[in-house]
Amino acid sequence: MESFLRVHIVPRFGQLALNELGVHQMQQFATDLRKTLSGKTTVNVLAAVFAVVKYAERCGMRVQKVGFADLQLGSTTCEKPVPFFTREQAARIIEDAKEPFKTLFSIAWFTGCRAGEILALTLNDLDFDNKTVRVNKSSDDNTRQIRQPKTKASVALLPMPSALEAVLRNYVRQWTPNQRGILFATRNGLRPRSRDNVVKCGLKPVLRKLGIPSDNTGLHAFRHGLATELLESNAPLSVLQRQLRHADIATTLRIYTHAIPQSQRDAMEQLGAGQSLRSNNVVLKFAAK
Repeated sequence: MESFLRVHIVPRFGQLALNELGVHQMQQFATDLRKTLSGKTTVNVLAAVFAVVKYAERCGMRVQKVGFADLQLGSTTCEKPVPFFTREQAARIIEDAKEPFKTLFSIAWFTGCRAGEILALTLNDLDFDNKTVRVNKSSDDNTRQIRQPKTKASVALLPMPSALEAVLRNYVRQWTPNQRGILFATRNGLRPRSRDNVVKCGLKPVLRKLGIPSDNTGLHAFRHGLATELLESNAPLSVLQRQLRHADIATTLRIYTHAIPQSQRDAMEQLGAGQSLRSNNVVLKFAAK
């Protein structure tokens, strides 16, 4: 919310009194937001404005009553297919990447962590004895300050597969310690790397080299890829929810409905083929009569 205030809300409404925020002003704001932001982010920004106005009203200030029902937002669902890496693509990306990106991408694939969570990881978050990765903080995209993760459900101990353990052990041996123990720190060791820098300098060049589509593709493609892989392997939805740390399984279902397991497709194809064969037999019997 602080980021929305700083980047979108204050620059637009900083000089207006709250009682001047009417339907017209909010509709134009929403329309302008949709030019550069997704429907979901637009809704979140507007929700931040409404929260401020609601608080002002509780404090006795005069405000205009405006809500989502008063605005035309168009479709707020995901307008574009969610980019994700297949297992083969992820393996090629990790193999071709140089450190520290090789290890960073490995964590992204094997844990499904969000970018900010990976960039906030410290050496103490790695437990090689119990083979776990602790996720309990996130790096802010704009300030790179360490903060609480996205939700309470985001805090978790995630399994450290053997393949990831080998990569992490090798990385730690050559890692340059810093005062805060940040695994992926800037050169001066004072704060985490920026997500944009990781994508621009670490991910995009590898994607272009390997011929993997790079438009609108970022670190989240590893997370979506892991989810797709788990669904393809028929992992229970409860496992997927715990690994991705969604507070509500409905969120998991809404985001990953695109990932229909191939086994499910094959089963339906076989069912369809069998039904077609039976139908043909029925036709042949009638023809014989």
